[in-house]
Amino acid sequence: MAFDAVTTLIQVVEAAKQDIMTPKILSTLYGGRSMMVPLLETIELLSYNLHFLQVFMRSKTEKKNWDTGDSSLYKYVEIEVARIYEKYKIKSKPRLIYVGDYWPTKAEDTHNLLKSIVRDIEFVKDRILKEERRAAALEAEEQNITIWDTYRNALKTENEVIVGLDSDIERIVNRLCYSYFGGPVLTILKNSNIDKFRKYVLKLQVMALVGEGGIGKTTLAKRVYGHPTTNASFHIRASVVVSKVHNLKEILIGLLRCISPITSEIYNIDEAQIAEQLSISLMDQKYLIFLDDIWTTAAWDAIQGYFPENFNGSRILVTTRSKEVSEYLSTNPYQVKYQTLLDRWELFSRKVFRQSRYVPSEYEKIGKHIVWRCGGLPLEVVLISGILAIAKGSPQIWRDVARTLDRVDRYDNNKRISKIVSLSFKYLPNHLKDCFQYFGVFPEDSDIPIKKLINLWVAEGFIKPHKSLEKVVGESYLHDLINRSLVQINELSIDGKVKSCNIHDRVHEVCVRKAIDGNTLCIINDNHAPKSSHWLSCQTSHWPITRASYWNCGPDEIHSVLCFGKDVYHSKCRLVYPCLELLRVLDLSLVKCSRGMPSEITDLVHLRYLALSTIGSLYKLQFLKLKNLQTLLVTSWIKKYPLQLPCDILGLRQLRHLHVDQRCSQYLPSLVKKNLQTLYWLKVASSDKKPNFRMVPNLKELGIYIEGQLAPSYLGSLVYLNLLETLKFEVGRVERFYLPTDFPPNLKKLTLRYTYLSWKDMDTIGKLPHLEVLKLKDFACCGSKWEPSEPGFRELKTLLISRSDLKHWNASSNNFPILERLVLRYCWELKQVPLKFAKIGTLELIVLECCYSSLVTSAKQISSANKLLFLGKTDCPLRVCKVGIKVELPNNKSFEEESVESSKKKVWKALKKNVWEALSSFSITFQG
Repeated sequence: MAFDAVTTLIQVVEAAKQDIMTPKILSTLYGGRSMMVPLLETIELLSYNLHFLQVFMRSKTEKKNWDTGDSSLYKYVEIEVARIYEKYKIKSKPRLIYVGDYWPTKAEDTHNLLKSIVRDIEFVKDRILKEERRAAALEAEEQNITIWDTYRNALKTENEVIVGLDSDIERIVNRLCYSYFGGPVLTILKNSNIDKFRKYVLKLQVMALVGEGGIGKTTLAKRVYGHPTTNASFHIRASVVVSKVHNLKEILIGLLRCISPITSEIYNIDEAQIAEQLSISLMDQKYLIFLDDIWTTAAWDAIQGYFPENFNGSRILVTTRSKEVSEYLSTNPYQVKYQTLLDRWELFSRKVFRQSRYVPSEYEKIGKHIVWRCGGLPLEVVLISGILAIAKGSPQIWRDVARTLDRVDRYDNNKRISKIVSLSFKYLPNHLKDCFQYFGVFPEDSDIPIKKLINLWVAEGFIKPHKSLEKVVGESYLHDLINRSLVQINELSIDGKVKSCNIHDRVHEVCVRKAIDGNTLCIINDNHAPKSSHWLSCQTSHWPITRASYWNCGPDEIHSVLCFGKDVYHSKCRLVYPCLELLRVLDLSLVKCSRGMPSEITDLVHLRYLALSTIGSLYKLQFLKLKNLQTLLVTSWIKKYPLQLPCDILGLRQLRHLHVDQRCSQYLPSLVKKNLQTLYWLKVASSDKKPNFRMVPNLKELGIYIEGQLAPSYLGSLVYLNLLETLKFEVGRVERFYLPTDFPPNLKKLTLRYTYLSWKDMDTIGKLPHLEVLKLKDFACCGSKWEPSEPGFRELKTLLISRSDLKHWNASSNNFPILERLVLRYCWELKQVPLKFAKIGTLELIVLECCYSSLVTSAKQISSANKLLFLGKTDCPLRVCKVGIKVELPNNKSFEEESVESSKKKVWKALKKNVWEALSSFSITFQG
């Protein structure tokens, strides 16, 4: 009966597809001609889904041995097909084309009817796909390891509270990936109707998730994107945030970064070349692209041509608020549902009280009322929870929240989110209010580096300068905002610390509006004319400060100018006018200056924060006039043009943080500078006199770039840096690097790059008493065997080895007794992680990128053994993450940033040989 019903439906749909485009039918359907394409696409999709059901039923009837699952699934499909057949009474093509008793109607109504039928049938299809995936026995593999697009994403913890999305995740994963696990159903479909198989299974398709801001589209899409079945289904995955004002070059670079290693030099390449590079990377690969937060069809039109049609089941996942955009991209968009009351209550209780659906009795009644008034957006619940989690001991605040929500229409989500963010702002301590509003300075969806943010907060006066505590205070402020759910973690550093952050675009909208209304912020872009405010956020492709635009502006009105325009080029002309005389912050790091900088910048004597990017000489700039400068960042935007700076910049009286290029010469001051805390980079050459680090006794972070052969005692004065916690060494044109005879006594983080030490030298490093993080990058060590001595690395929590010729690593838990994180990148020679690491009870994460499958296998074995040994004894079970990106032959540049050429030609030649051998035995795309 059900098979016959499906066959009848197919016949009706196929006949309707032929007739619906005739002039007679189109003339009776109001608006029919403009609806021609979407009508036809929906009918074809309906036809395909019916064919899928037909093939499924045929495959089951032809199967000889049915199990219980086969029988129950077939019965379910029979019942649902009969229900759909009766619900729509589609027994003839007029019934499909018209709505009502054969009276002509709008084409839009007919289209909605067709979409409704498609949704019902796809619900049945989802159940079939769910069972097919389960039958494919993927679960065992899925539980052992997760796969990521970049190793930075692999470092993220999976502690976000997610409620009520499981069924949506499974449904979307099945729709995206069924070409991977479809089995006999797809085989029969391919043999019976190759055209439909190519169009709906093999052809590149877009799946659009649509819903209003705060409904959880991005959260849902990220879970789908990172799902084990998704990881297994696609050779390449890449994601990027598009945002309201899209920038094609940034989108292309963001996607390319997920596929292959890039350097900062890519920003100097033409947009068309980057696009071609992306297309070539995706050619002949089965890929998944995730485009988050598309606002316009123009954004899609700008990027879609760079995704090649490989006819292999590649997919594009998109999130958008716009129904128009979703229907432009996809015939059948996925409507993200509002959260149910029960799910909102669980989310609320877990966020506020850290327990599922449990709230103390004194808060239960008012808590349920608040949740009911929140509407269906998870963002509202999360923001409310951020207020109440801090106010668990204050019933007055709970009542105030309830009263505020009572005054807002339950169905006015925009107004309610604005009120909730305003409430959050109201209950912020005074010292956090300016810090929060300052997020409005950054463009929407910005990834904001934590170090930069804290230095800006200090320069603006939100944090009082202190020789040792300002970083600690700044981080505590940030974590307070994170705990209140106003700020989101974007990226973690290798040791698990917050490296960058952002805020939800709905929160950003309110943040910007409050700052503008208070005349604190002015955003300068194509939609907003310049006006005087404390903070100027320049989001255009030109320098906004001119005599005409600010001729009547007083010098005390503008405190900060930050430029965020992309590809802004500036030749030498006047930048500074009287209205900027009292400027505290000038961020021109994204403005590419080609002829140095105007000399009048040094007349801004009140500057506390200055960031520049240039390829010209700055020798003549009188930086010492900037007596209040605390943070100075100067870089060359083309690496082959070394930065030229005066050598006495460290003589600045108030300077706390200096960041310059590695090859830029600087001398340590002749007088003691107690304020200096950060110095990147200090170039040290054999022809220079020994640096005297006693002159900068309060340094906390130091990067040293070495050119020329140095004796081990050359850097002996490092031992006097008692407060130094972070030290980086990078070596340029040097035959051999020697470790210093002494290290700073309280060193916690050490990075070595291009040092070509022997593994035996690591025994010296292992004796550093407080070392917690060790990064060995780009042949920091050479040699095929590492056997650490005991005892060693007693305090080490994080170890990174990136690009190495290490083959045999013989170590045990005694060598790394409290190791928490191990990251191995591009270790092509290494076949096995030491199996004795299973006995390290603190080990939480192993990340493997571009390596042999045997290395992954050993990590799985360690994970399994570790779980047995420490079952119930640890809060964080060991995770193993494989980074599944395209394997490419490395060049002489670092995968993370620009580097100098190495003199170790033999090592490089051996690496190339081994990589080619690996590529000849494995496919170009590493699937492990």
